[in-house]
Amino acid sequence: MLDSDTGAAFRARGVAIDTPGALGLLLRERPLEVLDHYRAEVACSVDVLCALTADTTPRALAEVGMQHRAAMLTGISVELALEAARASVKPVAVAGVLGSDMVSPVAADRLHEEFREHAARLAAAGCELLVARGQGSRLGLMAAVVAAAETDLPTWAVVECAQNGELADGGNVVEVVEALEDAGAGAVLFEVPSVRSGLEQLERLARVAEGALRRTGSLAVSGMLLAASDQSVRGFPDPDVDAEHWLEHALDLDASGARIIGGGAGTTEAHTATLARALGSLHPSLPASADSAAQGVK
Repeated sequence: MLDSDTGAAFRARGVAIDTPGALGLLLRERPLEVLDHYRAEVACSVDVLCALTADTTPRALAEVGMQHRAAMLTGISVELALEAARASVKPVAVAGVLGSDMVSPVAADRLHEEFREHAARLAAAGCELLVARGQGSRLGLMAAVVAAAETDLPTWAVVECAQNGELADGGNVVEVVEALEDAGAGAVLFEVPSVRSGLEQLERLARVAEGALRRTGSLAVSGMLLAASDQSVRGFPDPDVDAEHWLEHALDLDASGARIIGGGAGTTEAHTATLARALGSLHPSLPASADSAAQGVK
């Protein structure tokens, strides 16, 4: 089980981190608020806790004049997550997030180098797996996956889906998943606006799995990040749908074969907590170690 929409969770507590450099300032000036966020997610029994590292790159931090503090602030973010994870009564894997929507696009060669440098920072800081995000750009996602896989850490790729069930960039699901597997992704997480969209992707992934087994003898784990509702916006809590209603849909995805489930747009720790309770009843066995959680086992 993965954690919730970080931006929505912070905003629900009255803290906005939706401008370039805002995260860097928060980590430097109010690190205890970041630690409180991590502790809240850990208290909800997540298996994987995402460190706030998407915007600790030099380009993102340049917006507040802290581009030379990327390594330091990345280290602080990861260390706070590790501190929260170590206090858990169950194993919790800490993931570094690679890929930001707070910075403007750049040339492909520069983007890849930026991802490689940041992936190396995340590995050095102690992350146990890396979550690659393309923020709507297939080029960005592939570059992030390649850079993450070069660290030899388990790599998960997040693929955004549109309201109509198709990929946000209009690509072919089978081709995209196969390309991500070839690039080094061990899990593909579809960020979906509705359970219907998620179920459609799981059906398509079944076909991908058959092809992957024929080609390589292995396949990527499939997962879903489910939005609070089909009207939710990433980074903003959705007050119109309660967590229990969201849970019903999340359990449909679990029953249909999603191995990893987390909160998508508009979700907060309230959603994480209800999901953990339900999955704890349905799947009472826990991962034996943080390494097993990092491989995508609920």
